[in-house]
Amino acid sequence: MVRLASVAFTHYDSDPRVRRMAEALAERGDDVTAIALKTAGFARKRQVAGVNVVGVPIPRYRGRSNAAYAALYGGFFPAATAILSAMHRRRPFDVIEFHNMPDFIVFAGFPAKRRGAKVLLDLHDPMPELYASKFSRGENHPAVRLVTAVERASVSFADRVTTVNEVMRDAFVRHGNPKDAFTVIENAADTRRFPVGAALGRQRSGSDVVRIVYHGTLTPRLGLDVALHAIKEVTDAGTAVSLALIGDGDDAPRLTGLVVELGLEEIVDLQIGYVPVDELLPHLIDADIGIVPAHAGAFTNTIVPSKLLEYVTLGIPSICSDLPAVRHYFDSDQVTFVKPGDAVALAEAIAALAHDPDRRRRQAERAMASLNRHNWATERQRYLDLIDELAEA
Repeated sequence: MVRLASVAFTHYDSDPRVRRMAEALAERGDDVTAIALKTAGFARKRQVAGVNVVGVPIPRYRGRSNAAYAALYGGFFPAATAILSAMHRRRPFDVIEFHNMPDFIVFAGFPAKRRGAKVLLDLHDPMPELYASKFSRGENHPAVRLVTAVERASVSFADRVTTVNEVMRDAFVRHGNPKDAFTVIENAADTRRFPVGAALGRQRSGSDVVRIVYHGTLTPRLGLDVALHAIKEVTDAGTAVSLALIGDGDDAPRLTGLVVELGLEEIVDLQIGYVPVDELLPHLIDADIGIVPAHAGAFTNTIVPSKLLEYVTLGIPSICSDLPAVRHYFDSDQVTFVKPGDAVALAEAIAALAHDPDRRRRQAERAMASLNRHNWATERQRYLDLIDELAEA
């Protein structure tokens, strides 16, 4: 039995990757503790699907203030260090896994590593690209160079590093990190929560209102303003659609105002707030189309959004911005690709799928065929093998 701690500056209930990994270990009988942000309404210490969850009472922030991020990270880091160190002294961990952001959270494992624990760093996102995108900085800006240096130091400190796809791994290598330090554990959807093809048989005829869905983070780089303008174009042209936007983030106030400005109050259901992973299925199961309208950029070019993989697994035909990492995994007959940031192109793609239920079904079926190569069963075993390798070392 492996004893593992998983540390993440996120809400455990709503982070699918952190939960998939922790629960994969707990399912096979390992002793797993997750240290994460405390979720409102829940006890500080609780058990979720066999995982012992310890909440740190610090709010999450998604704004544009460097000082606010520094303050929150500065509060979480010592708290996580103290909790880990105390637990490790009482009963040592074999492996401690840290999920970025931030990258430097891995150094909270320094005391435990000195006492024998192995350290695994899971890089969900490339922080230099994200920082540059979020704060409009060039790659040679001193702050971006500093973030890159911290990333390299964090990778060097860890015994092993995982990340979510090959394109992102290559970005880390360009930052000066050794390629052989990385293992790719893809963000495949957990089929217990997103059953394969569950939405495929629920597609409705072209005469009904076509339900479109987006769930996840609401932030400017993900192009939801473009989606709203596209919905306006589609409805003005006479196509009956609705859009559910489900999630939270720093763009929520602007999007709320834009819905009113465009007169889409009867068309767009804006559901502000994170939905726990366990509760997402009812929000998605009746969707006819899923959209992922992210803008192009150094950061978004490296991501294969989890929401897209969840739509594919459920059998929901999807429209996605034409981004390199997504192109690496999907063909144009599996996902409808559109030019990033182009509301007219997105509107045309929505209308084309909305009026052709047979095309929606064919596209969804072809996308689901990719699950033969990219699925959680395979990634889960790769992850478990890596944890065993670290624990045995």
